[in-house]
Formats: sequence, C-alpha cells, structure tokens
Amino acid sequence: MIYGKIWCVVKPSVGIPLMLGTVAVSSFAVHYALLTHTTWLPKYYEGKATTTAAAPAPAALVAAAPKQ
Repeated sequence: MIYGKIWCVVKPSVGIPLMLGTVAVSSFAVHYALLTHTTWLPKYYEGKATTTAAAPAPAALVAAAPKQ
C-alpha cells in the first residue's frame, strides 16, 4: 500500500469513515449538479419517450452477385 504510513498518524476508526463520507458527499454533489445543470438527465429519469426521425430506407441492391 503506497500510503500505509498514514495510519500511524490517523487512527483507522477516524480515517476510514472520513474517507467514505468524503466520497459520499462528492458523489451527491456531482449528481445534484448533473440534475440541475442538464436538460436530458431529468427527462431520462422520468422515462419520457422521445420521438426520433425515421431512418431512410436502405437502397436497393444495384448489382447481383456474378454467376459462376
């Protein structure tokens, strides 16, 4: 472990909950920012169907395979 000596300074009973709490708060902040600053994510969570343009029909085969 690259930072193994940190536990000589910080007790694991304090450091581990502090790190997990930091991860939880930052995750909440990112999700909140996405919900408040984008238009597509709230629509995605609501499950609204979107209308899309129809794809053009494929072109007919121009040349047939040569006979052997």
